[in-house]
Amino acid sequence: MNVEILSIGTELLVGSILDTNARFLCQKLAENAINVFYRTTVGDNIERIVKAFEEASERADILITSGGLGPTEDDVTVRALGRFLQEPLVLHKPTYRFIRERLKERRYSMTRLIARQCYLPRSARVMPNKRGTAPALLCEYRRGGCQKWLLVLPGPPRELEPLFTQTALPLLIRCARIKKEHFMIRSVKIAGAAEVDIARKVPHLLKMKPPITVGIYATPGEVELKIMAKTTSHREAKKKVSHIERDIRSRLKKLVYGTDSDTLSSVVGELLKNLGATLSAAESCTGGLLSSVVTQTPGSSRYFLGSIVSYSNHIKTRELGISPALIKKHGAVSDSVASQMAESIRRMFGSDYGIGITGIAGPGGGTTSKPVGLVYIALSGRQGVVCERWQFFGSRQEIRSRAVSTALNRLRILLLDAT
Repeated sequence: MNVEILSIGTELLVGSILDTNARFLCQKLAENAINVFYRTTVGDNIERIVKAFEEASERADILITSGGLGPTEDDVTVRALGRFLQEPLVLHKPTYRFIRERLKERRYSMTRLIARQCYLPRSARVMPNKRGTAPALLCEYRRGGCQKWLLVLPGPPRELEPLFTQTALPLLIRCARIKKEHFMIRSVKIAGAAEVDIARKVPHLLKMKPPITVGIYATPGEVELKIMAKTTSHREAKKKVSHIERDIRSRLKKLVYGTDSDTLSSVVGELLKNLGATLSAAESCTGGLLSSVVTQTPGSSRYFLGSIVSYSNHIKTRELGISPALIKKHGAVSDSVASQMAESIRRMFGSDYGIGITGIAGPGGGTTSKPVGLVYIALSGRQGVVCERWQFFGSRQEIRSRAVSTALNRLRILLLDAT
């Protein structure tokens, strides 16, 4: 069976809030091997909601909605549902009693607007909302001679999430007789190569068709190959996913840094701990971003000693001891300065490794010889210092993120060679 998710709310269309419900529903449905083929958003308008119901019924077996169940005038989802099902809304006494008791506990009285939430299509299966007032509804109907299902959920995530996982999804699986399958996703994390270069190395994997597929996704400085397998057993899914992962690792080798919840920061941290080594950093254009990323990993105090954000040349000279003559001769954005930053911070903090980063994050400040996105990254260790010139593209934040990812990945490779 295939599913369409319909998010209801004008606030979604004007960008006032993010649609986290659709993402949550997609994740939970995927975990249960239920396909989501479409996602639609519609405002709080009865006619447009009914039309969205009708269009979704043409292409989906199951329609899941979120939002528009509250007591205010713009909460019109249930009225649109009644019109779509061609059923009058009738008082659902168990819901009325449930809401009245909840209000009584909070010393509120039942009002006409709140009572509207108790009028529901007669055929709906009703699921009480323990964290709110508006119930969830599961409706069965037919279109084109086919059985269809429509699950209506409240909008607030704190209400929707437990209601869906604990009550609505099990009921939907049982009523719609959804076949139990196992769905497994494994993300293979890659750094040190562009998305297009990775795609060229694994074209056969990207052409795979269900039940086993591989998708490719890129973020600043990293690439992810997402393996997705749907099988009749967990053991079979794990076997197939592991086989694909081994193929990826054999082709990409050190470009692969981890899987699933691994981050460059956590992987570098494990390598440093295994070596009993420590790290410090001197940052200029990244403005402390590298230090922030490194310390997001719990336990990073075991190996990360600290950093200096030497944004100005004055601080580079006063705190790191960079020669003013060196800056004048080569410029603050140069391999010489980056190398001195890495060596100075390692010496000052007494760490085993030091990182120095200097560059032009933009959007201004670039020249013909030193354009925006130019970054020098230096690594200092007991064997000496290595500095590399990088040219990154994108927004200011993307350039900074790519610089941090690249610095951590170059350190990861250095640490791997040291083990």
